[in-house]
Amino acid sequence: MSSQNENQQKIILKSKRIVLISTGKFRFHYSFYLGKRLLHGNIDFRKNHFRILPLFVTILVACGILLFGINNTVAMIEPEFSVMENDLKDQQAKNADDKYLEDTEKQKLAIITAEEIKEEENSKKKLTLTKYKIQDGDTLSEIANRFGVPMDSIAGSSGISSSSIIKPGQELLIPNKKGIVYRLKKGDTLASVSTKYKVKIENVYEENKLANGDILSVGQKLFLPGAVIPETGNVWSIPVDSGVITSGYGWRRYPKRKFHDALDLKANYVPVKAARSGKIIYSGWMGGYGNTVIIQHTDSLKTLYAHNSRLYVKNGQYVSSGKVISQSGCTGFCFGPHLHFEVIKNGRTTNPAKYLKGLSHKR
Repeated sequence: MSSQNENQQKIILKSKRIVLISTGKFRFHYSFYLGKRLLHGNIDFRKNHFRILPLFVTILVACGILLFGINNTVAMIEPEFSVMENDLKDQQAKNADDKYLEDTEKQKLAIITAEEIKEEENSKKKLTLTKYKIQDGDTLSEIANRFGVPMDSIAGSSGISSSSIIKPGQELLIPNKKGIVYRLKKGDTLASVSTKYKVKIENVYEENKLANGDILSVGQKLFLPGAVIPETGNVWSIPVDSGVITSGYGWRRYPKRKFHDALDLKANYVPVKAARSGKIIYSGWMGGYGNTVIIQHTDSLKTLYAHNSRLYVKNGQYVSSGKVISQSGCTGFCFGPHLHFEVIKNGRTTNPAKYLKGLSHKR
């Protein structure tokens, strides 16, 4: 009998503070912490208790928001596989020698290079366009993940910005590769459009099967392969709430005398957010960097988030600026919880302080 009951049990929701288990048809067991107090019980909807379902769901959601905070609701999501602090693999990284750290840098370079090759191969695909009508609950990042193309490509092709609020019933034009569908306006020339969107003229000719003598007209649609949408306003945000620099970009003596090609930000096991919209090109273990996430924002710009205790994103996923991607910690060659944050431009690190506004050196 007990074996049969166990087979009927199914975890519906599980986090550090909330658990909801189905124990059979219309029967549930719940438990959750309210502060330090554990509340638990059983619900049997067969006993004409359907009217309390909305109340029960509301209580769970309210507790989630109160206990975790709106920005921390990612805690209700099971994390991706990540190495635990101080396990055997992590201890090896904490005792790393120079060769181990050099191999880590080679791994990082290999990942960045491989993604650049992949993007080049994708650009050679034959163009197809899909019309998509927005459904209730859709977000631009979710649609981008579904179709496997950047949010900027969808937004630019649809005549909106990637930060626009989308509504059910609205129609989007979605290309199958990076780039945008552009409708020529009065005064546009192929040279001016190519310059604005950082696309080579010869690539526009080749993609759209144009000849040198072709006359372009107002309203004509062209696909601009690999187009970079011009930035408006501040597209960057600080990845952790503290905004405090504990170790700057440049030479330092601890834990080794070497050039520190990142900013260390104060982050004691807190949510880490994407500093800018983009595509996850790596989420996993990376030697001296520990649990690491790398996001590609444009062909030339990427960001790296290292020493995390938990990872919440997958390779290939598109994320919006401010999306929680991990939890900070101290995995890898690390001697205290913090966020190691890099900005990589054209394959080389650059000072993140050039992009992040509002940072401080206060302790």
